[in-house]
Amino acid sequence: MKVSVLRYWFSAVLVLLGVVSGTVSDTAAAQSVAVDRMIESLASTQTLSADFVQTTAAKSARVRQSSGSFWMAKPGMLRWEIKKPYPQLQILNDKEFWIFDPDLAQASVRPVAAASLTGIAALLLNSNVLTREQLLDRYEFSDAGQRDGLSWIGVTPKKPEPGIKRLAVGMDADAQLRKFEITDSLDQITRVDLMKIFKNASIDPKLFQFSVPAGVSVLRAP
Repeated sequence: MKVSVLRYWFSAVLVLLGVVSGTVSDTAAAQSVAVDRMIESLASTQTLSADFVQTTAAKSARVRQSSGSFWMAKPGMLRWEIKKPYPQLQILNDKEFWIFDPDLAQASVRPVAAASLTGIAALLLNSNVLTREQLLDRYEFSDAGQRDGLSWIGVTPKKPEPGIKRLAVGMDADAQLRKFEITDSLDQITRVDLMKIFKNASIDPKLFQFSVPAGVSVLRAP
């Protein structure tokens, strides 16, 4: 089953990666040390790339796993490439959102403004990144303790948002993102492990562009 990652857990992560640093407000000062370290780390992240393994589990369905690589750059640029078990490429840039299925020889594209993303994901499409105060105004952060050798932070929308119930972010001793967990509205849990992480490294802008291969049909949304 192939589902647009931007509609679910990764959209939440990218919103966090869209934070910019700013003056620490009274609200921010009240956050735990772990939460504050996470916000500072995300504020300093301009680019991020990594390999990933994603596992999705639900009580009524078998466990699904996929793996691949992603590249992200502020603001709102993403290349998400699933390599196994079924290849799929998703690209978001400042103009379009592409999904390419090589095994189907089919691609779809829609303007960014009409990418049908709502709630947390919709914030990705803003040309301006979120300020620290805006982030704290939209989400409830909580220190979720230690697990798997990581410090975990819970992130819950203060207002209900389609598809996403809550997000958990696992960070190491250097405040580097290592794992994510997203619980959707159906209580399905997706866990993501990141490896070979590169923060603020140079990323070729061409990675966020898509050239249609020969023989591939394209479905264009208005």
